[in-house]
Amino acid sequence: MSEVIGKTATQTVARLLREYAQRTSLRGVNPYRAKAHFTAADSLAALSQPLDRIIPSGTLTEIPGIGYAIADIITKLHQTGSHPSLQKLRKDVPEGVLELFAIPGIRPDKILKLHQELGISSLTELEEAAKQDRIRKMKGLGASMQTKILQNLSIARSGETQLHLHKAAARPRLALAPEGARLRLHLQY
Repeated sequence: MSEVIGKTATQTVARLLREYAQRTSLRGVNPYRAKAHFTAADSLAALSQPLDRIIPSGTLTEIPGIGYAIADIITKLHQTGSHPSLQKLRKDVPEGVLELFAIPGIRPDKILKLHQELGISSLTELEEAAKQDRIRKMKGLGASMQTKILQNLSIARSGETQLHLHKAAARPRLALAPEGARLRLHLQY
């Protein structure tokens, strides 16, 4: 029992790794790096065994999407509940900006632009900016992005999650959706 004290639960580590991925993607660095972190977070969320067993056994890198660099991040997150890089990333962007990832169809570069140029740090501020036509006037965003934001805000607020069928099939249980969220599968051919 004493081994578990101070260890972060697997689902919490998955959530922290997803935050790390979101914040990394907002830095404008290699998008594949952030995607790798998102993939690893999804793999962690789907684990049936706790990290307390996987890490000591040395099998963390056998999980799909987890290489040595990400395994080091996961291990640190599991052991301490944080990571120095994550702490540094948290200083760069306010927590509320991460809410914008809930809106389907808005890429990280657009989220960063909305934050930097309009000071948007929450869904409420984004909705106000869209209703006031401030997004329409921004170079690189325009009227279509503003319309998409207004249409998709209701999806973001409802907590509804959309997954392509192949992604949903990769997840062994539907309990991965946030509490109270509905899971809607999209078939694409």
